[in-house]
Amino acid sequence: MKTKKKLDCVQLKWDIQQKLMEEEKGMTVAERIISTHKKIRSNPILGPWFQEVSRKPSARAMVAESHDKYGKK
Repeated sequence: MKTKKKLDCVQLKWDIQQKLMEEEKGMTVAERIISTHKKIRSNPILGPWFQEVSRKPSARAMVAESHDKYGKK
């Protein structure tokens, strides 16, 4: 009888996050945003969607760590 390998979503998320952190080590927030956008645009599934939503006027999300008042009240 074959045993199916179980997918550990938490471990998968951790592994991906560690890989991204290593790739982005030493980058500024602006550089990380540019890098992320390049990766998304080059993705055959996400790229066309990202291009479409990028053209539409909308409220832009703010990266918390890039805002001067982050954590200040």
